[in-house]
Amino acid sequence: MGFDLERFVGYVNEGLLCCVCRDHAFCSACISSWLLHHSSCPEDRLPLDVGSLKPLYRYMRNDLNRLQIRCVNAAQGCDVVSSLENLHTHEDECEFAFISCSNTDGEYICCHCGCPVQVERRGLEAHLSECSFRSRSCPNGCGHTLLSTDQAPHNCVAELRTEVEMLRAEMLCKVEEVRREMESRLDSQRRHMVQKESQLKNEVEELKGQLSRVMCDVRALLGAERLRRQELAEAELEKRELLELLRDLQTSELALLTDLTLDCIKKKNREVTVI
Repeated sequence: MGFDLERFVGYVNEGLLCCVCRDHAFCSACISSWLLHHSSCPEDRLPLDVGSLKPLYRYMRNDLNRLQIRCVNAAQGCDVVSSLENLHTHEDECEFAFISCSNTDGEYICCHCGCPVQVERRGLEAHLSECSFRSRSCPNGCGHTLLSTDQAPHNCVAELRTEVEMLRAEMLCKVEEVRREMESRLDSQRRHMVQKESQLKNEVEELKGQLSRVMCDVRALLGAERLRRQELAEAELEKRELLELLRDLQTSELALLTDLTLDCIKKKNREVTVI
């Protein structure tokens, strides 16, 4: 939400005040929260939705950033007054801010999760030096980390055995995971190979069918070629026979013409003699 007006130092232009919080302009968080439950402007009640919102004008943004404001940790003793623009930078590093002890294992839920104490940032180092949840290494050199709250005697052999068992269980889990992954990969490759083999078989069968059709076509072409050659040979033979017949006819015709010519000459000779 917005900032408490009492935290600001000096005059604040009323035009910069959030209508939801105070009077006019809207904080992004305030208007977003308002529009979750309303569909109108909180100032004039006219229809309004998130899509119609516009960024703050630059001059208003500059005026807001120049406002002087006290640190949120002023009640704890912080007397810093900074510009609104630099406020979050300061508060993230403020020595008076309460932070969780670093000996908490993640989010604190119970006493077994770690230290529940929250201290000011400036007092964290002093708290860590005496925190009951601070850790220390085993003085016997086994490498085990001990907590200050551990009152039971430390058994290095038992701890190492436990650690070895944990490492062994972890290793077995990893080996099992790797084995399953390898089996999954092999199964995937096996399925791929079977699919590829089936595809290759289909391609081979298709090629065989194409080859068979080509061989049939070749045999048909060879048969047609033989028939064509046979027809050519027969045509050539017929041609020779016709040529021979033609020569015989020409010879016979020539002999006949010769005989006719001789007969005519003889007839003329007889006629001349008679006269």
